[in-house]
Amino acid sequence: MHHIAHTSVPISGNVQRIGGAHKKSACFGRRCIVCLLALCSLMSGLSCLNIQYSPLDTRDPLIFLIAGAVTPPSVRISSVQKLGEGQGGFSAVLNDDDQLGWDATSPGDLDSDGIQDFVVTAPQDDDGGSDRGAVFVLFMNADGSIRAQQKISATQGGVTPALTDLDRFGWSACSIGDLDGDGTLDLMGGAAQDSDDGPARGSIYTLFLNANGTVNAIQKISDSQGSFTATLDDLDRFGASCASLGDLNGDGVTDVAVGALTDDDGGTDRGAVYILFMNTNGTVSSFQKISDTEGGFTGMLDDDDRFGRRVTVAGDLNLDGNPDLIVTALGDDDGGTNRGALYVLFLNSDGTVAQHQKISATEGGFTGILDDADELRGGAAPGDLNQDGVPDFVVGAVNDDDGGLNRGALYVLFLNRDGTVKYHTKFSSTEGGLPSVLNDGDAFGSSVTAADINGDGLPELLVGSRYDDSGGTDRGAAYVLFLERYRL
Repeated sequence: MHHIAHTSVPISGNVQRIGGAHKKSACFGRRCIVCLLALCSLMSGLSCLNIQYSPLDTRDPLIFLIAGAVTPPSVRISSVQKLGEGQGGFSAVLNDDDQLGWDATSPGDLDSDGIQDFVVTAPQDDDGGSDRGAVFVLFMNADGSIRAQQKISATQGGVTPALTDLDRFGWSACSIGDLDGDGTLDLMGGAAQDSDDGPARGSIYTLFLNANGTVNAIQKISDSQGSFTATLDDLDRFGASCASLGDLNGDGVTDVAVGALTDDDGGTDRGAVYILFMNTNGTVSSFQKISDTEGGFTGMLDDDDRFGRRVTVAGDLNLDGNPDLIVTALGDDDGGTNRGALYVLFLNSDGTVAQHQKISATEGGFTGILDDADELRGGAAPGDLNQDGVPDFVVGAVNDDDGGLNRGALYVLFLNRDGTVKYHTKFSSTEGGLPSVLNDGDAFGSSVTAADINGDGLPELLVGSRYDDSGGTDRGAAYVLFLERYRL
């Protein structure tokens, strides 16, 4: 069998005939690469490198491909920058149990220096009192190190939130664009243990930022503030997660999804998500609750599923013009105890659920091996990593045991438009090219966000490891993962 120069590789085993003879009048010769590549491009999922031809007669070639041999595109880690106390330019002093990396988001290019920035939280920081929490705005360099940073807490960062002990501000953080239209990007930060209106009912703060990362103004949303008229119960933990939905209802103002992971609709700690239709001043215009009993959601939640632990906008998967929301339920027991699950919620413009797709150890096409207590948790939408036209998703499994106990892992899920998983890639101590050494109990994957900080067209991932012990016990850290495309 003859090979076409520079476009084919030797074949062993069975081959499949897929094409007939070319007419010489329509071809620039029997080794016509143009014709071969054109035929290849029509064959979905096939690699041109597998094309060969066999001149069974002297006039016309026949085209063959390896049957089922083509592998799908994926991503792997090309390099890593660790951020933590004394590492990667992180200059703040952390204390034991601060848990830096609990959550993370990207606010875009806040300081307009041409490089995307990151935000990472430490909800058990003790500024002003025990476990009041903090948020760090990280102004990045293109190599993943930190050029400058700004801390926001009860005692730092401009206009400060009125936090009390155990509020755990920074339980969640999300970028909400320029909500007030002043030309500077804004944030929301959750304080899920806030007890102003009852034990751990929770709250979330709209932070109107300056370009240097300090806070210009604050609006609190809780059971009694911010024009939020929902009735929160004790221990609901509203503010456990948040995500910008863009302008879901078409009124010109960004809307937000907020998790209440221990809401009791339908049973104990089943969880819920609130869709908040916002005003530009950070108050709530109206809301829609999604839970076991509300919002058109027909998923079967069980007690202690904790639906709403993370909420992430996945883009418009089903092309209906509305953003779709991926919600983690870290206590889901599909396949075993606390393995965790994801729900892809296809939203209507009023915030109700049109339909959903569950992804777990037993549903949604996911073939990864989850163990008991792995807890699918942090999530990010990095865009279309494999360039198939469909947005993809990244999720952490914080208690994965690859390489050691509870080191954690990250799954890159390449999605179909119906919300099922086409295939996946795993990053852990033993898979995916993660060169940094994780230690037992690090909880890598506690959070994850994505932004293209080096401008190569492929987003970097910032991954939290909240129990990292660099500098002291459970001080926390984060990793910037630089990715590259390849074929599995």
